[in-house]
Amino acid sequence: MTAAPVALSVVLPCRNQADHIAGVIDRYFAPLDATGYPYELVIVPNASTDGTAAAVAPLAARNPRVRVVENPLGGWGLSVLTGLRAARGEILCYTNSARTDPEHLPALLALYLREQPCIAKVRRTRRGAPLREMGSWLYNLEARALLGVRVGDVNGTPKMLPRALFERAGLQSHGDLLDLELMAKARRLNVRSVELVVSRFRRHGGRSSTNLASAWRMYAGAWGLRGALREWPGP
Repeated sequence: MTAAPVALSVVLPCRNQADHIAGVIDRYFAPLDATGYPYELVIVPNASTDGTAAAVAPLAARNPRVRVVENPLGGWGLSVLTGLRAARGEILCYTNSARTDPEHLPALLALYLREQPCIAKVRRTRRGAPLREMGSWLYNLEARALLGVRVGDVNGTPKMLPRALFERAGLQSHGDLLDLELMAKARRLNVRSVELVVSRFRRHGGRSSTNLASAWRMYAGAWGLRGALREWPGP
């Protein structure tokens, strides 16, 4: 049987969310149905230790619009890349399944279609945690100073991008630098970024993996990425 055409692929990495991931995924169908675009959800269990992979397998078995590809090695960047490489759509999207409101996707898709070719992404203006807000502000400032990335929220997701950009960018980051690498390479390729401002988001469950150690790795990693991009020949 020939697979149904897919216009939009939404990649959802998930880690240790077995107790609530089915409910999270179920919330994506109504907003995506409202867009009128053929879509798929690509679920990526990210080295989970709590049965998340087992929890999402029945969803894929019941619904042909849900596919599961695992990343047993772990890492945010590698999970996103695993999903994007398996995706079939011409419009690619990825997001953090633990803290995304699916209701934002129709507005983000409308922004993408209006401004394409581009990266369309969410910009979070409040996180409800002053230290996180300060850390994010510093990281965005570093991204602007080192790499010329002029957006208000480098790590904000969902992000939508054309398949052609993904294929040209040759993304390599397996960890938390994936978003910055994408934004920096898009700038080098003269693909602009547009942002949908979202004042708040709510976490669906689990605990954030961001801490002082991971934040420091991101700050230091931005310097390493700067050096790597100097050697990047482009597509």
